Amino acid sequence: MHRQVLVLGLLGLACQLDDGFETTIDSFVDTTSSMTTTTTWSTTTTWDTTITPTTGVGTSTSSTGTTSSTGTTNDPSTSSSSGTTGGQDVPPGSTIPVGGGDYFLLGANYPWLNYGGDFGANSWGTYGVHTKQAEVGAHFDAMQGDGLRVARWFVFTDGRAGISFAGDGTPTGLGEHVLGDMQEAVAIARARGIYLVPVLLDFHWMFWSQQNNGVQTGGRSGTLKDPAKRAALVDAVIVPLLQAFADEPAILAWEIMNEPEWSISDLPAASPDGGADAVPLADFYAFAAEVADAVHAHTSAYVTLGSASLKWYRVWTPEFAAAHGLPPLGLDFYQTHYYPWMDGQMWNGDPELGTVQFSPTVQKYADLGLDRPMVVGEFIASDQAAARLDVLLANGYAGAWPWSVTSDYSLDGAGMKMWADAHAALVGLPPL
Repeated sequence: MHRQVLVLGLLGLACQLDDGFETTIDSFVDTTSSMTTTTTWSTTTTWDTTITPTTGVGTSTSSTGTTSSTGTTNDPSTSSSSGTTGGQDVPPGSTIPVGGGDYFLLGANYPWLNYGGDFGANSWGTYGVHTKQAEVGAHFDAMQGDGLRVARWFVFTDGRAGISFAGDGTPTGLGEHVLGDMQEAVAIARARGIYLVPVLLDFHWMFWSQQNNGVQTGGRSGTLKDPAKRAALVDAVIVPLLQAFADEPAILAWEIMNEPEWSISDLPAASPDGGADAVPLADFYAFAAEVADAVHAHTSAYVTLGSASLKWYRVWTPEFAAAHGLPPLGLDFYQTHYYPWMDGQMWNGDPELGTVQFSPTVQKYADLGLDRPMVVGEFIASDQAAARLDVLLANGYAGAWPWSVTSDYSLDGAGMKMWADAHAALVGLPPL
């Protein structure tokens, strides 16, 4: 089991063409954040690379949590309290328990072969994982070769496939092939010793509806705003998927949504995308809490949420929820995303969002005051991957998943491999 018995509390690059396939981004008009100008992205972010990599290996000695009958350490909040894992000096909080040991979650965003079409089918055809075993398997071979042990993989994205809806937009169940596609994804990952983090929804779920050759993309804000539709989404779609893979060891965590901040109307410092039918924070919170509860009730996996930036990290904490009369989310670990536009930006004593540098290359995890570890769930590692990972580990983060294997930015696979080999005990999750 992975789940701990807990009470917790750029820009997502899930861009797609109208035909449902991903687009490579070099320079584009930013339509998914508060910026409105044309942005040219650089993969040469300034990183402090003076940190000397640690290379010791050994047996994990840091766990102070309890151990369940299945050998899983049951509280990531106590992980690495001694500051040493596998003979390597690591900052407190910078590991997460998996299978009885404490680990830095080294992986990457897969994040899809075909955006929104990897799980299920629609009027465009059937092109999910079960039809693409060789192609997907080759990508996972590459991840394995680069020493990566975690793959973040988008599932229902903007609702274009995999879910059946009634005429009024109420979700009625899983679409054809979803379970088969997920089973194939699990089989591919398990064969290569790679753990999965399925991302249930993308923030494009809340974009205004578009119709393209018989397929609706977006237009699903009502499933979060309407309590009956929200309950149907959880009970008829998400719970059956969770139950089908309830004790699957290859599923490390379920992610509620990728970067919901871009489609929420009333966050502190809100900047919803211009294409979004943005939802109130209270409605999103209600949905997220129901999903987190379902993950904990029906699976042995963790639950997380892919926050767009450290600028909003406080929004997902128990303290923020309590202060705003919202249900606590019960996240097992936090997740933040980082892109170059965040460099040099910060809050300084904001009454709601505190003091925080938006870049995890500068911001120390220990100074955030969080009750659970945090993973950097998206960032660019097209070059100097080992140096970049050194910085994130030294700053106290508990994992790093660069963007991406198949979409947008390339990965410095050789650098990832070098770092993984040098930190073998720290990143070597238990065999599946």
